[in-house]
Parts: sequence; C-alpha cells; structure tokens
Amino acid sequence: MLAFLRLTRPLNLLIIAFTMVAMRYGVVGGFLEVSSAELRTLAIDPAATLFEKVPGNTFVHGFSTLLFTLLVLSTLLIAAGGNMINDYFDTRIDRVNKPDAVIVGRSLKRRTAMFGHWVLTAAGILLGILVAWRSGQWRLAVIPLLVAGALWSYSTRLKRTFLLGNGLVAVLVALVPLTVGLYEIPALQQLYGLKATGTAINGEAVEIVFGFHGLWGWIWGFTGFAFLTTLVREMQKDMADIKGDEADGCRTVPIVMGIGWAKAFTLFYIAVTILALLWVRAALLTGKFAYWYIGLGLVVPMLLSAGFTYAATSRQQFLIAGNILKLAMALGVGFAFFMPQNL
Repeated sequence: MLAFLRLTRPLNLLIIAFTMVAMRYGVVGGFLEVSSAELRTLAIDPAATLFEKVPGNTFVHGFSTLLFTLLVLSTLLIAAGGNMINDYFDTRIDRVNKPDAVIVGRSLKRRTAMFGHWVLTAAGILLGILVAWRSGQWRLAVIPLLVAGALWSYSTRLKRTFLLGNGLVAVLVALVPLTVGLYEIPALQQLYGLKATGTAINGEAVEIVFGFHGLWGWIWGFTGFAFLTTLVREMQKDMADIKGDEADGCRTVPIVMGIGWAKAFTLFYIAVTILALLWVRAALLTGKFAYWYIGLGLVVPMLLSAGFTYAATSRQQFLIAGNILKLAMALGVGFAFFMPQNL
C-alpha cells in the first residue's frame, strides 16, 4: 500500500491542491472580500443591502464548495493516475538515474500499477464530468478527458520527443490554476449578472457594474507563471536525467543539442519569467508588500536557481537548482493569499 501511495507522488498532488485552493480562496476570495468592502461604503447603512442580488453587501462564491472539492479531487485523481503510468513506462530510465527509488516491478507489480492508473484516471474523469454537469458548464467536461489522454500520450511517446514533452507538461500544469477560473468566474457572472441597480447613501438610484471579468487578469497571470516555471523545471529535470533518458532513446534538448544549449534554454526561460514578474510589479502592483514579496520571494530564488543551473555539472547539482525553483513556484502561488493587500 505504501508503494502504491508513493507512486502517486503525494507531494506533487499536495502542490496541485494548494494551487487550486489558492486560486479559489486567494484570488477569487480576495477579490470578493475587497468588492464587498467597497460595496458597504456605498450603502446608507453598512448592514443594509444595497443591491438585491448581493444580500448583506457581501459577495459569495457562485461555484459551490462541494463542487469545488469534487473538482480538486478529480484533478488529483487524474494527476495521480498520470504519475503512476509515467513511472510504469519510465522504469528503464529510473533504473539508471535513481535505481534505489524504482517502485514498479520491485515494490509494486507492473499489472497493479497499470490497474491503479486506470482506476484513478477513470474515477477522476467521471468526477470531472459530474462537476461540469452539476455546474451547468458541460463544455468543461472535455478538460479531464483531454488531460487524461495527454498524460497517457506523454508517458508513452511525447516524453521522448524533442521539446514537445516539455511543452505538454507546462500546458498541463498551467491548466491547474486556469481550470479554477473557468469554473469560478462564469459561476459568479451567472449568480450576480453583469450589473445591478440600488440606492446609494444620498438616496439616489445608483447602477454598478460587477467587474468579475477583472479576475481573468489574475488567473492568467498565475497560469502564465505556472507555464514558464514548469518549462524551466522540465529542462532542469532533463539535464539531471540525461543518462537514463539517453539509455531509453529519448530525444530531449540536452541529448539532441547538448548540455550547453539546454542550459541556455533554461536561463532564457528564467530571464523571461523574471522580466515578466518585474513588469507586473512595476505596472500593476505598486505596494511595498508586493515589491518585497516578488523581489525576495520570487526573483532572488529564481536567480539562485539560474546560477546553480549554469554551474551544474552533476545530476545532484541540477536537482538542487530544481528544488530552489520549486520554492519560487510555491511562493509564487502563495502570493494569491495576499490579494486583498494588492487590489
């Protein structure tokens, strides 16, 4: 049982759940908190309802807690199944790169790993379809199906394809924060509409436009951050795993073009990410908190990761660079919980 659990990579699943919770309660929840506070300043009595659509002048999530929980569970199940099938097909690679950590074929039978993949993936897909149905957004039922298919294709073929594997993983990781927005924002628009009319402090009628569409900028910002940092992380992993990948016939960047070019790609991705963060900080987040949080929490560790990547000559050194980047990724997601201070 422990081997089965390890094969799902619990830490990675925890990060996925943390990201989704951060999008709902950090980004969307923070936006609703600030919007509610602003609405109360317009009311004759802070406790009196200004707009019929917003009882108590307090915005709430349009996407229910139950459906959100099921969405997270669906995502985790599909991700866990994807991790299992990836290890199933990576046995030969892992025997070279990390022989002591091989699970499939040793601690866990291969057929058990394959069966586990199908059970977890099928359960995740069914839950995802249920969430799409119950939320009235049937078109989103395609997401779990596409993700499950993409994870299978990655493990069986695309992982070994030049650049495509890295790009696919980056897209799948970026889908995690984006999916929350795809459910949360339309649900808010459906619950409250686009605008409402009420009575202001001076007794005159006032019309307000609900700017829920403004949340898309934040959701896309976290999505872009996830995409770029995952590209960096995947390149660092390719350099760390070059021996095993080469033995399995993979055509990753360090194998096809050499370590030098792989490092160049990695440093380029890091530079683009840092420049984007600095632009966002200068143009959109002018407070002191955001200034220091982004500078010390994101830019500094990313620069350290870049330095370790540039100087790395061994698998262990590339792994250290990747772990530093993981810290920056986690802190980047954590910034979502400080939304009220930055709106």
